[in-house]
Amino acid sequence: MRKRLPLRNKLALVALMSGVLLTGSVPLENPHVRSLGELLSCQCGCGASVTSCNMQNCHSASPLRERLLQMVEAGVGDDQILATFEKEYGKIILRKPPTEGFYLLSWLMPFVGLGGGLALVGLVLQRYMAKRPALAGKASSVAVEPDSPELARYRERIEKDLADMDSGRK
Repeated sequence: MRKRLPLRNKLALVALMSGVLLTGSVPLENPHVRSLGELLSCQCGCGASVTSCNMQNCHSASPLRERLLQMVEAGVGDDQILATFEKEYGKIILRKPPTEGFYLLSWLMPFVGLGGGLALVGLVLQRYMAKRPALAGKASSVAVEPDSPELARYRERIEKDLADMDSGRK
């Protein structure tokens, strides 16, 4: 017959075990690991960085954080750490693409797209503004000439109506 541990001993054992677990170094408490983790993409498909991946027990972020912590504590330089991860996972792990080769397009295309869009808007506005004078020319051929007797008659009528309005107000 086995002897059972009293409740007080069980609680002490649980406290001791949790204390042992908490004394281990937590990767995200290290600011250097956090900053390096922001430069690396989590490989679980969430699209977040290794630091900001919030999936519990992530199969990618947790081991990467642990490995980052080990490398930082071992005194490995930042460039060497990033190069190691790039060698193992490829350039896809880097959150910022390098500024060389095909990856240079990812830096240039937003500006090229913006410039092309502005040029297209300018072209459309230029064509639109070029058509407006032609329409104004058609309207002016229908308009009354400035010295015509009809215009003089309308002006006299307006002056008379304005005078009547002023005298009616007083």
